[in-house]
Amino acid sequence: MVTGIDDSTGTFRADESNMTKDAARLVLVVEDDVSVRRPLVKFLEMHGFSVVTAETSDEGLDALKKHRLVAAVVDLRLKRGSGRDVVVSAPADVPVIIFSGVPSESAELERVRPKTRLIEKPYSLVLLVETLEEMLSESSSQNLHS
Repeated sequence: MVTGIDDSTGTFRADESNMTKDAARLVLVVEDDVSVRRPLVKFLEMHGFSVVTAETSDEGLDALKKHRLVAAVVDLRLKRGSGRDVVVSAPADVPVIIFSGVPSESAELERVRPKTRLIEKPYSLVLLVETLEEMLSESSSQNLHS
């Protein structure tokens, strides 16, 4: 069992033990479909990331406040709320990957928010992790030069 993740639902449970997660590689995943979220979380963990999950925009916004994240992976279309709220509320230095089946939904967000990229559904987990690693590497090299 992953600390903080309820295996039956794939959702994050906030308690004191979760607050000590290794923040070096902590990624927020905002996805309401457990059949998409669970394999994504497992794949990210296999690649050395710690993961905090949210099913709604409110849970995603909460996670942004509570955790020092290195990145976020956000579905724009949620059953409760919009992933767009999470994307625009993410700190400017946090890379965000939007995954959506409707590219036009993310075009404006990619224009107005730096460090935001779209991966279209259906998506490849390998491509998603490669994009995330690339964005984190760009982010850290920009921080070294600023």
